[in-house]
Amino acid sequence: MGKNAGRRITALLAASWVVLLVADLAALVGAARLDFDDGLKDAFVSDSSWYADYGRFSERFTQTDGDIVVLFESGDFAHPRALTGLSDFMLEASLIDGVASTVSILTLRGPPGPDGTTDPLVPAVLPDEEALAVLLDDVRVGAPGAEALLSPDRRLAAVLVSLADGGRSLEGARAVIAELDALAGAIARDRGLGFSVTGITPLRAAIVDGLYRDIVVLTGVGIVAGFLVCLVALRSLPLALLTTMPSATAMMWALGVFGAFGFRVNVVTVALPVLILVLSFTDSLHLTFEAGRRLHAGRPPLAALADAVRRVGPACALASITTAIAFAGLTFSGSLIIRDLGFAGVIAGLASLLAVLFAHPLLFATAGRFVDLAGLFAGNRGTPLALFDWQALPRLALARPLPVAAGGLALLAAAIAVYPTIEPVHSLRENVAVGNPVIVALDRADVRLAPANAVDIPVRLAAGAQGGLDAAALARVDQVHGVVERTVTDGLVLSLASLARQIGDVPAAEKAARLWALLARMNDNQRARFVSDDAQWALVRLHIADDGARATRDLVARLETALVQAGLASGTQHARPTGFLAMSAFVSAEMITDLNYCFLIAVGASGLLTVLWFRNWRYGLIALVPNLLPIALVGAWLALSGRGLQFASGVALTVAFGIAVDDTVHVLNRLRLNAPAGAPFDPRAIRRAMEEATPILVVTTAVLSFGLIGTFLSTVPTAAYFGVLSIVVLVLAVLSDLFVLPACLTLFHPRRLAMGEERPA
Repeated sequence: MGKNAGRRITALLAASWVVLLVADLAALVGAARLDFDDGLKDAFVSDSSWYADYGRFSERFTQTDGDIVVLFESGDFAHPRALTGLSDFMLEASLIDGVASTVSILTLRGPPGPDGTTDPLVPAVLPDEEALAVLLDDVRVGAPGAEALLSPDRRLAAVLVSLADGGRSLEGARAVIAELDALAGAIARDRGLGFSVTGITPLRAAIVDGLYRDIVVLTGVGIVAGFLVCLVALRSLPLALLTTMPSATAMMWALGVFGAFGFRVNVVTVALPVLILVLSFTDSLHLTFEAGRRLHAGRPPLAALADAVRRVGPACALASITTAIAFAGLTFSGSLIIRDLGFAGVIAGLASLLAVLFAHPLLFATAGRFVDLAGLFAGNRGTPLALFDWQALPRLALARPLPVAAGGLALLAAAIAVYPTIEPVHSLRENVAVGNPVIVALDRADVRLAPANAVDIPVRLAAGAQGGLDAAALARVDQVHGVVERTVTDGLVLSLASLARQIGDVPAAEKAARLWALLARMNDNQRARFVSDDAQWALVRLHIADDGARATRDLVARLETALVQAGLASGTQHARPTGFLAMSAFVSAEMITDLNYCFLIAVGASGLLTVLWFRNWRYGLIALVPNLLPIALVGAWLALSGRGLQFASGVALTVAFGIAVDDTVHVLNRLRLNAPAGAPFDPRAIRRAMEEATPILVVTTAVLSFGLIGTFLSTVPTAAYFGVLSIVVLVLAVLSDLFVLPACLTLFHPRRLAMGEERPA
């Protein structure tokens, strides 16, 4: 190479490094803008009528998911020292900025008088312990909602802290939670109490705290696992480092894209960065192996690198595009959070491809300026271990193509027949680890007090002197209240009827007047737990445990049937059941079903792209068999095992399909490179393609699988579940590509089509 050519190459490398460093700097700036959110609310934003109802009434009434529950434990709250500790906490908590109100057993009041005034059920000056025990037991049994505030044994008491903004700002809620935790801790130590802070809002905050940790752990484990597999597969530390660095660059660019486009890290997207990382590892490995193959063929170093990009780059591009198509399919979901995942996956995946195709040859070319590049691949270095060379599978398939292909197609048909029977399942708790302190405390409150979750039934009021609350309206509320109590005997029902029953035997119109006077004395937050601010609606709220979406849907159906049988017409006298629990149960089913349509879109688009890319419709048709088989098998297992289809599994199947296509693309690319002109199904070319592709496909599957093991350490169970399903699909995909694909390809050879099966020589 002449001096002028050497200078030009040096200048080109220097300019390329400047571009890379500028891009890396821009990525770091974008990554610094990453935002974290639990995503539990956005998951259900949709055009569904259930979400429309929820949005309509959540603005009218105070929602329970905005409450912070502070639990205090004592030997017995009939001991005045313990109860005054509760009083001290409430007094100081009410002064915290962002707190709208506090409710406990101490704030409960007796029936309203004619002017709405009430007397506290627990006096400011506490009686002796024995009398206090009797009083607390009477209050717990007789006062509306008291059983949610004090356990039957008087050992557990709850303080409900309502946030001024209803918990809409998680950052604002986090500050309040921190102050409440510190205050409760100080009082608990002083009074010998135990305490815990729980509720839906603290649960959301705990999820976000876990996401900060997850993004570091998942990507860290992914890089280390990918590097170790590369080290074993390439048998060289320098080659492993050079192969890993483009992947690290790709992940940096992906995080930069997330931040720059305003994508948020949440329970759905937390696994996306590590997924992009391991996918970029596979592209980098394909380029490294091909560069080594070209060097062993006697090509000069720079020419070998150019050959690698020219020969393997298109397949890497097609693989990335098919993965992007799988993500693009998610953009058709009815869920905002799933659509965001789809857009983020498309953009980050393509950015990752550019990063690898740019950084890989640049790093190797730069390394070649300091060391002999051919020497890095000398001997067995850059050649996969026999451990990764699963040639027995394609050899068996090529020896018996007809029974193998027929068996694969029969298995695919059976799995596809079972797949549609998958039932959508969802629970808010699936996003939180079982041992999380917040969920442990919430479970304790659900069992010993009353569930934090609720189903709401808005009841229409009539315009009148009391702003909509008259005797007829109160009777209607009482009727709905009674129907709900009789239908769901294990729940806690609260409404204006609960307050009215305290008043005693007075005329209905007088009851309505007293209740309206009482409501006028409440603050906005407390009043909105009973009536809307425009006095058009009253609320019957059923506190019930979250036993999963299917159980909630069944419960809502029972309520609707009971209300109809009682002669209460939906729409005119009351709205259908709503609230976050009911809404999420129905919307999640619609959205999880939507994921199946997203998957079908991805299948159709990737098949069409394969046909267009290779300019052979038979390639596209054959590719569907090994691509669909892993997904169909896992889907059939989900159906038969009763696990159902969750958000995590629906997303995993769609995304894993896009990744599974990658292996097929690289086999077809090898076949394209080896097949004689006009003979795309030449048996010798198929055999040669499988010999070249098999070890690389096994290595890249190992990188993907071990890289995704980090998801097992996630604080979000659905992320771990996503990782498990993805790994299973990837392993099944490589087995399908090494066993079923060569058999199907062989059957398309013209001689076999004309003469039937013929064992290859």
